[in-house]
Amino acid sequence: MNAVLAQALGPTARATSWRPAAAAAGVLVLAALLTGWSDRPADTVLALAAAGLAAVVVSGLHDPAAALLAPVPVSPMQRRLLRLGLLGVPALLVWWLLTALTTTVGSSGPAPLVALTACGVAVTVWAPPKRAVLVGASTPVVLFALQALPTSGLVSDALVWWRTDPWWVLCAAVVACVAGRQR
Repeated sequence: MNAVLAQALGPTARATSWRPAAAAAGVLVLAALLTGWSDRPADTVLALAAAGLAAVVVSGLHDPAAALLAPVPVSPMQRRLLRLGLLGVPALLVWWLLTALTTTVGSSGPAPLVALTACGVAVTVWAPPKRAVLVGASTPVVLFALQALPTSGLVSDALVWWRTDPWWVLCAAVVACVAGRQR
């Protein structure tokens, strides 16, 4: 299996659309530079960056050759993991660049980015196949946007768990992915 995945790395990297990732990274670095120069905390910029980068990484799960690769002895989850690795490593590098450019208070490292990405992947795994990547890539952005709702109680707390308790969100998303690994 690993030999097949190693052989698939080059063609998968060539088939991946890198322009959205590069555009998002450029805009986020510019926002981080402007925030860093103003000497203001960048909590909102980093939350937006986590949502944007997670959406870009999850959108990379779109496999234009999925029907062609169906008979290959590599599971869809292994192909997803290969694509996540291809886009996830550059996203983490951009995240560390953003945190280096901004003034953050009590930074939790890349945990919010990883938690949002895992949520998007979990939704992609469980969503209907025709729209799975679109719905999964929208999930991080929707979670970011919903935190602005003026709600109180458990619902409002749950909407920001990816920022306050990202490791628990990550664990729940990984469990959902493992449960749907055959999908």
